[in-house]
Amino acid sequence: MSDYMELIDPKTMVGTLLKNGKVVDSYKVMQCDSCALIQKFDAFGYQKAAEDNPVWFCFGCRAKR
Repeated sequence: MSDYMELIDPKTMVGTLLKNGKVVDSYKVMQCDSCALIQKFDAFGYQKAAEDNPVWFCFGCRAKR
């Protein structure tokens, strides 16, 4: 078993990184509007869509473009 574990709460969209059961880091996560995976949030993922409705793409989907 790994020393590290990642827990993601889809209700609050917060990810928590644990090492041997102790909290190491807590961070915001988002669901990608392209692939629907829940990934760690970064502000560079926002893209403008039609009618000024911003969408968010994860790093993997941005790299494909």
